[in-house]
Amino acid sequence: MDVLERAFAYVDEHREEYLKDLGEICSFPSTAAHAEALENTRTWIEKRLERAGVSAKRVGGGEGNDMIAAQKNGTKDKTVLFYNHYDVVEPGDPQKWDGGDPYRVRIENGRMYARGISDNKGPLVSRIQAVEALIAVSGELPVNVKFFFEGDEETSSPSMVRYQNMHMEEFQEHTKADVCFWENGRHDQEGNPWSRFGVRGACAFNLKVTTAATDVHGRMGATVPSASWRLIWALSTLKSSDEKVQIEGFYDDVIPPTQEELEFLKKFPYDEEKQKQKLGLKQFVLGASGEELKKRVYLEPTLSVCGLEAGELYNGPRGIVPHTAWARISMYLVADQNPDKIAGQLRKHLDKNGFEDVEVEYLGGTWPVKTSLKTPAADVLDKASELVYYKPMMRELTQLGSGPAIVFRNAWPELPVIGVGPGNTASNHHAPNENLAIEDYFNSLKCMIAFLYEWGKE
Repeated sequence: MDVLERAFAYVDEHREEYLKDLGEICSFPSTAAHAEALENTRTWIEKRLERAGVSAKRVGGGEGNDMIAAQKNGTKDKTVLFYNHYDVVEPGDPQKWDGGDPYRVRIENGRMYARGISDNKGPLVSRIQAVEALIAVSGELPVNVKFFFEGDEETSSPSMVRYQNMHMEEFQEHTKADVCFWENGRHDQEGNPWSRFGVRGACAFNLKVTTAATDVHGRMGATVPSASWRLIWALSTLKSSDEKVQIEGFYDDVIPPTQEELEFLKKFPYDEEKQKQKLGLKQFVLGASGEELKKRVYLEPTLSVCGLEAGELYNGPRGIVPHTAWARISMYLVADQNPDKIAGQLRKHLDKNGFEDVEVEYLGGTWPVKTSLKTPAADVLDKASELVYYKPMMRELTQLGSGPAIVFRNAWPELPVIGVGPGNTASNHHAPNENLAIEDYFNSLKCMIAFLYEWGKE
């Protein structure tokens, strides 16, 4: 048996142990509100890296959650960087979770359920296990590997941003690599693997209007200005009925898709009928279908009104003219849109349209990044996929959710960022019953072993 076969066999022999790892790390409620659980998770990761034969250290310190940096040199001068995060979002109402306890891994019908198992603890652990298997069977790695784990991703990564800004040389030392495998990837419902070539950006804002010192009786609606109407009118200027954002300059920095990207998108599978059925839709926005629908999903930036409030209806119906109203809006961005620039454009747009009285609170943003579909690591990833799935990976133009990939690009502008991992198209990130399919998990783990092995041969 060669090294790859022995490594695969090692994974199969340690299957129960590896599933136990997932149960342990998911048992920590490592949300932003649980400092002790975050510390317990960090300690667990450090011990697990040590058990795998990889030395680790904490970096950052001070305000926020420490990051964990680790490195193991291989026989070839090529380096893979694994980025993941160990914090998770709140589980919400436990009663909406089958089994009741979001922090206890439940296995049913070939799937594992727990908060954080897909976003992002399962992918994190699988990469440690992949490296461990190679070291265990051969005593060495074919290439260098680095791990960089953070604990603030779900709250916009302030610790990592601050660390990079204040200690750029240290950050570069920990993240210098030939390719970065991003936090996760996806499998479709048939178990076919996808790889993602980029990460979308995002920004969010609170808008607030105050028109008077207090609410007044509804009979005064003809004379006292309504905060709710002011906000409705302001929001109506942001997007037209053809779904185009009306903020001047919003689309200026969008990079047009290449012909190659359009060809990949054309071949990319998207079961729109199943999606409509799942969401209870008669049709998608503007009746989009086929290629046009996929373009809207992957190439169009978005602007959404995520919340509206005026009049405190939850305190009972009242016939009033509200004196305050607020809304939260979010935008998901495509390369090369700049969230800070858009924040200025939003303020300018409101002023230009007569809404100087609308207060804007910028909640922060992340920049989108784009990776070429033809980066050399992609072909090696396809070879690895052939060895595990007996087919190449389906290349997805970008991760649809946002993330802090720009932090790595600020340090290394040419770094390819590719999302691969055990997730699936129904993993329920940030929702009840978050899950991974067990076979997807072990196939993804083996695929990462195969990538390291094949890249060492290149």
